[in-house]
Amino acid sequence: HTMNHLEQIFYIWKVLYAKEQDPKLVIDEFFHENYTQSIKGVILNRAEYIRHVIEQRKNIQKIEFESKIHMSENDQLFILYDVKGSNIQGDQIIAEVIAYFEFKDQKVFKIHGQVHLLQGDPSDVIAPEYL
Repeated sequence: HTMNHLEQIFYIWKVLYAKEQDPKLVIDEFFHENYTQSIKGVILNRAEYIRHVIEQRKNIQKIEFESKIHMSENDQLFILYDVKGSNIQGDQIIAEVIAYFEFKDQKVFKIHGQVHLLQGDPSDVIAPEYL
C-alpha cells in the first residue's frame, strides 16, 4: 500500500517529532530541496525549517496531529487539523490549523497555512513563529 498524500504528511510529522530521529535526516528524505513554507506569513526555506524543528523539539514533550477535514487532488492537499502538544514544563497547547500542501517528485514542496490558537500560550510549546 503506497501512502496517499494525507497519510504521508501524518507519517512525516510522527517521525519528525520522534525523539530518536534526526530531524535533518527526516526533512532531507521527505521534503523537496526547494521546499518553502509560509505559516501565518512567516516564510522559511528548507534549511531554516530544519533549524526551526530542531529548536522546537528541545521544548516539546509531546505533540500530536489530528485531521478533521481534508481535500486532495493530484499533488495538492488541503487539511484542517488540530495540533495538540505539551512542553517540557507540562504546559498544554491546542491549535487549529488550515493548510495547503503541494508535492513535487513525491516530496513535500510547499506548505501554506494559518493557525488559530484554541488553548495555551504559543511560545510555551511551539516556537512562536509557527503559531
